[in-house]
Amino acid sequence: MFIGKIVKSDSHINYVCQINGPRDFEVEPGPADYAFGRFVRAALRSGQGEDPHTPDLGLGNGQRPTTYAVGVIYDTILQNPAFGSLGPRLSNEAQVELFSPDYIAEKAVLTYIMVLGIMEVRPSSDERLTVLSAMHGVPLLSLELGSDIETMTDEEVREFHFFSDPDGIENKAPYLHMGYLPHIITQRNSLLPMVTLRIIDQLERLFPHNLPLLSIVKRNFAWRLKVETTG
Repeated sequence: MFIGKIVKSDSHINYVCQINGPRDFEVEPGPADYAFGRFVRAALRSGQGEDPHTPDLGLGNGQRPTTYAVGVIYDTILQNPAFGSLGPRLSNEAQVELFSPDYIAEKAVLTYIMVLGIMEVRPSSDERLTVLSAMHGVPLLSLELGSDIETMTDEEVREFHFFSDPDGIENKAPYLHMGYLPHIITQRNSLLPMVTLRIIDQLERLFPHNLPLLSIVKRNFAWRLKVETTG
């Protein structure tokens, strides 16, 4: 489901998403839809940086996008500019909603998203996405202001982490891949080690046959978090 739109960026991989309010969509997202560690995606304009005369298959021409940036929610901010303004008012909130329905509500829920990579998809007639390929790391293209943020299904998260080696390599069996870990580690944010543990918890459920490997990674990050916390 659509949960919000990009309103700001702090870097090429860190973005701020404003969660949709009750009047933005028919179905208002609940707290579980933008929970800590939730995987989300946003459409990218395909064809940029290639041939400028190639038709845009992403946003802006009515066609379904084929390239998505994949990210994870790692922080939430509740914005209320009215906090601290305790003076008298001519109208209360109920009256403003009744007599001034076009009044812009200044309260907002903001989530911080770190982009972990991209995936190429092929839309199907039943509104599902078939992941054709995935790349972990810093994408070449950035998101745009107003880009829609959607939640990802368990199957999409699984396919984003399920890699196959190209032809010519002996081991062609698909395997679990977490190639975005290096650039998560380099970011200076106290919540990112916690969101990494949350990601591993999700992967343990989606890849039960990789529990030994994931448990090792989880212990390493837990130890790193404990050392950084104690100084």
